[in-house]
Amino acid sequence: TPELCLSLGLAAKMPGIVEILVSSGKQIEAVNFSHAFGLVDKFPPVPLLKAYLKDAKKTSQGKSGISQNEVIAKELSALRAVIKCIEEHKL
Repeated sequence: TPELCLSLGLAAKMPGIVEILVSSGKQIEAVNFSHAFGLVDKFPPVPLLKAYLKDAKKTSQGKSGISQNEVIAKELSALRAVIKCIEEHKL
């Protein structure tokens, strides 16, 4: 999606879109957009990824009625997403 926005000439609107992604809990996508549009100084990836993991942990542990294995699976999924993002952007 960042490539599409770049090709459509939407670079001027990207800071606002990244802020919306961050506020809606989509930090991984925010990191992808910030890298694609050179907004890493304004939206540093490390705090965004840490917030993503914190939110994922809070969300998975806050649900009642799910097993411990499901909690672990959700947290592992979040960790895998962060690792993939780190590898893609060579952080």
